[in-house]
Amino acid sequence: MATQLQRNSVTRLLCTLVLSSMLLACGTASLQRQHSGPAPGMFSTIEQAGDYYIQQANKTQQNDAFNWQVLAVRAWIKEENFVAATNQLKSMATNATPTQSNIITLLNAELAMASHHNELAEQQLASINLDSLDANTKRYYLLLQANRLEQQGKPILAAQMLIHRDPLLAGSSLHANQTRIHDLLASQPTAELRQALDTNNSDLVNGWLRLMAILNNPNTAADQRNWQLHSWYKRYAEHPGAQYLPSNINSNTLPEISRFQAHHIAVLLPLSGKLSKQADAIKNGILSAHQGQSAQLSFFDTNGHDMFSLYEQVQQKGADFILGPLLKNNVEALANLDPAQPQLALNMPAQITDLPHRYYFSLSPEAEAAEAAMRIWEQDHRQPLVFAPNNALGRRMANEFNTRWQQQSGQAARIAYFNNKQSIENDVRRALKSQPSTLAAGVIQPVSAMPANTGPIDSVYMASNATETRFILPYFDFVRDSRSERLPTYVTSRSYIPAGEAPMSELNDLQLADMPWLFGSAPQLMEKVDNLWPATGAPWLRLFALGYDANVLISQLADLRMGSSTVPGLSGELGVTERGVVTRQLQWMEYSDGDWQQYLEQPPESEEQRLTEPQ
Repeated sequence: MATQLQRNSVTRLLCTLVLSSMLLACGTASLQRQHSGPAPGMFSTIEQAGDYYIQQANKTQQNDAFNWQVLAVRAWIKEENFVAATNQLKSMATNATPTQSNIITLLNAELAMASHHNELAEQQLASINLDSLDANTKRYYLLLQANRLEQQGKPILAAQMLIHRDPLLAGSSLHANQTRIHDLLASQPTAELRQALDTNNSDLVNGWLRLMAILNNPNTAADQRNWQLHSWYKRYAEHPGAQYLPSNINSNTLPEISRFQAHHIAVLLPLSGKLSKQADAIKNGILSAHQGQSAQLSFFDTNGHDMFSLYEQVQQKGADFILGPLLKNNVEALANLDPAQPQLALNMPAQITDLPHRYYFSLSPEAEAAEAAMRIWEQDHRQPLVFAPNNALGRRMANEFNTRWQQQSGQAARIAYFNNKQSIENDVRRALKSQPSTLAAGVIQPVSAMPANTGPIDSVYMASNATETRFILPYFDFVRDSRSERLPTYVTSRSYIPAGEAPMSELNDLQLADMPWLFGSAPQLMEKVDNLWPATGAPWLRLFALGYDANVLISQLADLRMGSSTVPGLSGELGVTERGVVTRQLQWMEYSDGDWQQYLEQPPESEEQRLTEPQ
């Protein structure tokens, strides 16, 4: 009986051993089958020990061996087995290709970081040419750089590395990357984020920095924060950081336009340097208009100062409205900081962000050219010739005239350019005799392929200064025929000549558009200005008017933008477009024997008059 039991126990034990051996064999075969294919990606997630990966490298084909070796090194670094990782990297470097050498350097940098040798890691990463890496290796390189910079206490720079990595990712990896970017930047002071802004950065980088600078500022009033966030969204609607905006920020929920009751106005002007005289004229205009007002004025010199530091000063002073800057590059630089305060800039940037708290006011020559086009159309001329100097300003004015003319008439205007006194007669002859489609290259240059009428020229717009106008006008009379009636000729403020000087008969009948202020619209103020600043001329007076009108406009900007009637100003009849651009309607005057006189519109001739007048 006992013997039988013993035999049964032995039998069961043998069966168990056989079964275990079979299961072990199946598991081993299964594991072998699992890795019988290509090696995982070098930078895929580490799931095994380093020894496992090196075993796979030793029994696989040469092409896959390197991948397994990279995984082994990364696993040993994770296990802090730095000796094994170091020895393996030395072995791999023996016969490495140039591409493999980059990866080995990358792994050496990771090993140095794990060993807390960040300076060595920085040197090794700096030796790698990022452009030479494939997408997978580049992703890993940028991740290592981000890790290194975060370890060194440089979270903004670390976030920038992750931002550069973003376009190389997809799916859950992309989401995790963006979450880490947000978390790195969310703890940083607004001032440091703004300071990191740079025109050399990509829009992706600056978009993150600008957004987090707004969100991280605890001192911004709720309505001002909304203005800033809408400004950001206008520019970066497709930016990945938009996921962190409050739900009420989108293009369909712009803040309401409200009147600005400024208590403290920050004025940004180049008060020193080569533009100090121009800035002084604007400043005196602002101060003159400000008399009797309760709001505080603080002037900031933009010359030699960056907009970041100036804006910090504006905030520290507690200003709640910004007037300026004057220079276009400063206007654009300040816009990049998304100022919380409403602003009336004194120039036009290349791109306008049409936000309820942004306004733009400038004495634009292009705007005057556009007004001249409308004036000529309203006076029933249909074949104008634009005659402009062959320089950047002349071309801009001619193109603006032509743009407005096409909008009004549906056809291109004739455009001619002149170079110097010696070529004037020939330029005028060709301009008057040629048609837009056959004009000589470099003289008349249509800026549109739209069809143009070929009728005779019936008016001239000259984008010239006073000296050029006086020199050129007689050539038009001479070339056409001195006995012929002069073509109606229009100029803008560049051709202004002060009244009261010796009469210049060659200018008679010339129509000019300029500020009402220069034609006596505010005699008491002009007398005061003449007493205080007796040596000033027309350019200084125009800038004084810009400052004066800018200060007066602040409390009326919102109403004008919403369609209220224009208001009279020194610089013209003032309005505001839906995009926040201040418009000026100039006063048209006619020169006659040394004086500028109000141009009298001639009423159209009636049918009865034409029939009764003698022929």
